[in-house]
Amino acid sequence: MTSLVRLAGILPRQPEFRAWLAEAAHQPITADDAAEFIRIACGVDSRRELDTNGRAADAFHTMVRRPYLAWRDQQHQPKGAGA
Repeated sequence: MTSLVRLAGILPRQPEFRAWLAEAAHQPITADDAAEFIRIACGVDSRRELDTNGRAADAFHTMVRRPYLAWRDQQHQPKGAGA
């Protein structure tokens, strides 16, 4: 199992990741919902496919990991920072 597959398995259990998804969806998100989002965003039936499907791995970075990290970093900036 690669670190990418591991990350795709860990993220749905993290409250902060689910908060990011909930903000976009305007509704509460469960760990199962978050896992389903990852599979749909990456176009796979199983997150394990991220090991063997380069297109899915790219989608994970583009549609899941990078946007989530940008949101998370923004949440942790002091109010008024960068203004």
